[in-house]
Amino acid sequence: MRTLLLSFITIVLATFTCGAQEVLGDSAVVPVITAGELPPLSAEPKEASQPRSYWDHGFGKFLKKIDQTLEEGQLSGIDTMYQTVPTLNRQVYLGVYGYWQNYSNRIPFYFPEALNTLIPGLREGAYYKINAHTHQAEMELGVDWKGLAIEIPIPIRNRYSASYGLAKNGSVWGFRLRYKSISSVAGTKRFGMLGAFEKYAKEHPDDEEIKQIVNDLKDERIESENHHINIFFAEGYYVFNHDKFSLSAGLFADMVQKRSAGSLLVYANYYQSRYLMNDILLAGTDVYRTQQASVGVGYGYNFSLLGGRLLFHFSAVPMFSVYSHLIHRATFGSAEEENDYNKLYGDDPKFYDPSDYGKSDFHVNAFARFATNFSFGPMNRYVISLFINYRYNGYSNSYKLHINNQEADAQFNLGYRF
Repeated sequence: MRTLLLSFITIVLATFTCGAQEVLGDSAVVPVITAGELPPLSAEPKEASQPRSYWDHGFGKFLKKIDQTLEEGQLSGIDTMYQTVPTLNRQVYLGVYGYWQNYSNRIPFYFPEALNTLIPGLREGAYYKINAHTHQAEMELGVDWKGLAIEIPIPIRNRYSASYGLAKNGSVWGFRLRYKSISSVAGTKRFGMLGAFEKYAKEHPDDEEIKQIVNDLKDERIESENHHINIFFAEGYYVFNHDKFSLSAGLFADMVQKRSAGSLLVYANYYQSRYLMNDILLAGTDVYRTQQASVGVGYGYNFSLLGGRLLFHFSAVPMFSVYSHLIHRATFGSAEEENDYNKLYGDDPKFYDPSDYGKSDFHVNAFARFATNFSFGPMNRYVISLFINYRYNGYSNSYKLHINNQEADAQFNLGYRF
């Protein structure tokens, strides 16, 4: 009897315990843990960590920062109703770069006093007039990365020149650098008072020295490669109506001008040239170096069609020189040539070099541009662009030295955006 009672009590207790667990469910066995009572991290092995991206550290992170900075420069303060950034905002392009230049010098020529007494007015009126010109074309490869463009020449059948370009285009400001080295320059040389010498030689047929001078001063053709020109220029701009008007949309098509707009522009220009002449004047080599800084206010306009896929750009800026400088250096091929020169002109060793004495004059220069581009294909991936630039830079001084440089360059590009 006692055994049966113990068995009954055991069964009742077991049944009560199981029923209580079913009623309470999981809450009866899972404790409530507060934020301050978090258990220690499990000592179980961790999963393998993901490798860091190249763009999240080191040089990759630096490039990514540059990329973001360039895009911020394009987007700064723009009105997206008028302009925007292309969906594909990087571009590589192949271009044909054509260049034309006319370089005109009027160089006063000062003879020794002995000749001035023979021919009245010679010292005041004698000069050399030199006209040199060149035109050529070359292939170029360019990369435009969100407004930062680099252009390098492709040496195909062109041993005469090299041209390199660098540009930064933003919504508010930008700049462009260009360097050219040109040897395919030909032209003519003319002496201003040749008639007076010829008249004197006819009246004095026995004067062999004057006859020789007449032969030396006759008009002559300057053959290619006797001239060499190096040119460097830097241009910068500021756009007043930069929220609606994009100058870079016309030049490199790295912005999209959705609606037509125009703006006043401030342009600044620094122009430097080195003009070398071999065996053209009296020395073996004459080198003229000009430096000039100009600034001006002009106007630009973008005429937009097809929502910006087709664009025509026009701009013109009168420029005013604020700094001009000229340096002339003459060298001789041998000591004998220099001695002969000094014997003949020793009383006036700089008789044809007014550059060190003449004070530079104020000058009005000019800059103008026409550009057009067309985008097509999926996401406007392909771009055809053309731009033409014209520049005039002049130099003159109180000694009646004049240097006029006119140049135009045109570039036709086939671009691929990515």
